[in-house]
Amino acid sequence: MTERVTKLCTTCGRFRSYHADDRFCIGCGYETLADRCECGRNFDYALDEAGSHDLHCPGCGRDWRGRSPDL
Repeated sequence: MTERVTKLCTTCGRFRSYHADDRFCIGCGYETLADRCECGRNFDYALDEAGSHDLHCPGCGRDWRGRSPDL
């Protein structure tokens, strides 16, 4: 069985469950998946709060709303 990990696409801002070795976002196709916040906290909490518009990292408080400003 393949390990599942919650990852964030730093381009489109979507949290999803991926295989641990997946590199590309299923939504936008960019190779910008991250499996943890800059503070080191993993993203397991994010899928439980998927409908929330106010999603912040419980480790450092970083705001995870929306997509990259580059889009």
